[in-house]
Amino acid sequence: TSFPELATADALTVAKYACRVLVQKLAGGVKLISAQGSALTDYFVVGYAGTATHARALAGYVTDALAAAGVDVRRVEGTDTSEWVLIDCSDVIVHIFRKSAGEFYNFERLFKAEAFVEIDDLTADTEQV
Repeated sequence: TSFPELATADALTVAKYACRVLVQKLAGGVKLISAQGSALTDYFVVGYAGTATHARALAGYVTDALAAAGVDVRRVEGTDTSEWVLIDCSDVIVHIFRKSAGEFYNFERLFKAEAFVEIDDLTADTEQV
């Protein structure tokens, strides 16, 4: 498996790569949300897992793929219960929810429709991460 070089990539490129990993590893409902103007981050990536085991596996895949690509993964939180796993890469924050936790927290409701970035092109990419 080859990994892209993302150490100097912009936040959107890193966020789309995280989305691609989630899609390829069968996360549900993957979304890319622009947080431009936020002091916290530039992009949120959201994906859903059916079980705690799947959520932990998704978090591991994303963390490993980003680190291998040269992205600074600052911290990972939530793998103890895997209801809501957060992967902080500074300009990109990845959220992986178990389906039930995602429904409870309804994270996406915090954003206007125009904040959602189109990522349909990622599902057509057949190169495996």
